[in-house]
Amino acid sequence: MTRGLERGSAPVEFVMVGVLLVAVALTVLQIAFVAHIRAVAIDSAIAGAAHAALADTADSEGIARATALVANGVAASLVRSISVTSSEVAGKPIVSIIIQLGVPMIGPWLTIAETEVTGRAFREAP
Repeated sequence: MTRGLERGSAPVEFVMVGVLLVAVALTVLQIAFVAHIRAVAIDSAIAGAAHAALADTADSEGIARATALVANGVAASLVRSISVTSSEVAGKPIVSIIIQLGVPMIGPWLTIAETEVTGRAFREAP
C-alpha cells in the first residue's frame, strides 16, 4: 500500500466527522431547549391552577399568576394564550389552566412548534 493514495484524507475526514458532531450537538441543545420551555410552562400552569383553586380567589387571579410565572421563566412572546376552565373529576371540582405556546425550532425550516400544557388543581370549598 502506498502512502500517496491516502495523502490529504485526514483533513477531509476531519471535516466530515466535524459536521456530524456539530449536527448532533445542535440536536441535543434543541431537545434541551424545548424540554426547558415545556417544564417552565407546565410548572407555571400548575402554580396558576393551584392559586385559582384557593377558596378566596377568582379564576382570573390564577391566570394572572400563570402569566407572570411563564413570562418570568421564558420569553413572554412565546405565549399564545392562557385560559382557565372549571370541571369535575369524580364529583370533585377542579380548576384547569391551559397554556398554549410556541417553541422556536432550530432547524432547516426555522419554524415555531405549537404546544399546549395543562395544570390542574382541586378547588377548595369556601
